[in-house]
Amino acid sequence: MRVTIRPLVFAAVLLLPLAAAAAGVYKWKDADGNMHYSDTPPPEDVSAKAQGGVTEMQLNADTADTHVAHKMPIPNPKPNGGPSIGLDSFTLKLDAANSRNVTIGREFTGKNCSQGTDVQWNDGILDLKGRTASLAVAERFRDSGYRFVIDGESGGAGLSDLSLDAELLAMKFDVCSTIQSGNTYGPGSRGYVRVRWTLRRDPGSEPLYRGISAGSYDAWRPGGGTKETLLKAIAAAADNLLGERAFADAVSGESAAPTAALPPATPVNVAVAYGNGVGTFRARSEALLRSAITVKTSRGHGSGVLIDAAGYALTNSHVVGSDSAVKVLLDDEFVDARVVRNDRHADVALLQFDPRGHQAASVARNEPHAGDQLFVIGTPLSLKLSNTVTQGILSAVREVDGARLFQTDAAVHPGNSGGPVFDAAGDLVALSVSGLVSADGATMNVNYLIPIGRALTAVGAGFN
Repeated sequence: MRVTIRPLVFAAVLLLPLAAAAAGVYKWKDADGNMHYSDTPPPEDVSAKAQGGVTEMQLNADTADTHVAHKMPIPNPKPNGGPSIGLDSFTLKLDAANSRNVTIGREFTGKNCSQGTDVQWNDGILDLKGRTASLAVAERFRDSGYRFVIDGESGGAGLSDLSLDAELLAMKFDVCSTIQSGNTYGPGSRGYVRVRWTLRRDPGSEPLYRGISAGSYDAWRPGGGTKETLLKAIAAAADNLLGERAFADAVSGESAAPTAALPPATPVNVAVAYGNGVGTFRARSEALLRSAITVKTSRGHGSGVLIDAAGYALTNSHVVGSDSAVKVLLDDEFVDARVVRNDRHADVALLQFDPRGHQAASVARNEPHAGDQLFVIGTPLSLKLSNTVTQGILSAVREVDGARLFQTDAAVHPGNSGGPVFDAAGDLVALSVSGLVSADGATMNVNYLIPIGRALTAVGAGFN
């Protein structure tokens, strides 16, 4: 597989301004070699003389302003890196790509990027013959502890234990040369990709895993640049693949079957209590901090929240992975916990352990509204940062990959996953699950939360 992305200088075909070309554009070259564009077909005598005929191009009004939740890659648990993975191919599967008349984004000019022209796909935007993009994917796999090889390297893809195929299904790319912030002007861009990945033992054999992940990168700011945007979006899509438990299990050879220490159909006797909406987070903060837990697994750590003083706690499924037992940090000491429920579709798991007198959180009777204050507790980045509190608001309610999630601007980092989110009264309203991060790992204040009602339903927990 050889993939490269050229420096994204716009050798792409620039079309008419969007307002004049929403339905479609007719393109032709006259006898003298001049290109023409029109929102109506040319007269028959002109069409007859057009070199190569007249082409009608259907334009897409979508822009690349598409944010994708960024999953944190699951570290490879194999101490020696496990089986090697070779990127066997990276192919273009854009809709209607065979016709080549595909609009993938816009180039903006003018004050505050006020004038936009559509950009049509061509090979100058993404050249699938080099190694630049494959190196971006390889870097993400290697950073997560996998042995990853590409063509042209020693022991290339053809000699690897597993074969990975990538198909670029969708791509969006916007660029502007006149982005303004204060008195600063400069070029910036934003990109989005959707990739289908297929993992096999050998090329042509039955897939061990097949799935789609998306990735985005936002450099829409003066000096944000244009050259690396799509590469970083592809790297983000690779991260989201690596964040899929089913993919990690397929590589390691583990079963992808859900872990459940109790039969899924058997209700769990969890006594979850409603809050009364009285009080403030600040006044209750000491008890709420004691309800938050740090979850340590064979692959890293996450966060969680005690929902029953008998020792039941919630966290994310992607935190516990396929582990049936984990460790929970209480009073600066790790105690044993078992995984009672693990719903990968909802990304929620239920743990049970000796709570050592810690008080459970109470659940809010009503969901928060946009603009309501939220408080996030968790263990971001390092075990040393347990019980970190960040504050924000409910920004919106979103549909993300078919799931109803809350969006917040409160800071959420790797390690916060599964941790509690409280409202202004100190009642539990959600669990942290994912968020957008920049290329250097910084939060972009677009983070997602699982509503607590959905989380409790997923693990079969009831109320007092």
